[in-house]
Amino acid sequence: MVTISVMIATPRGARILAHSLEREAALAGESILRNLELCALPTALWIQCADLAVALRLTGYLNGVQEEMIAA
Repeated sequence: MVTISVMIATPRGARILAHSLEREAALAGESILRNLELCALPTALWIQCADLAVALRLTGYLNGVQEEMIAA
């Protein structure tokens, strides 16, 4: 079982998530990002996971969510 840690910087402080499934981590991270004010984007995020491929996919996905929100 992989443990995935996601930290997202928000205006009210860092939000730290821990999940064992990639999909759950992605959905939780996306939920936090979509609830931020647009003026707070782009925001810093960090993914920590023993599986580098998972970390890279999540980073790309969550950065893509931010780009989509900014472009809208």
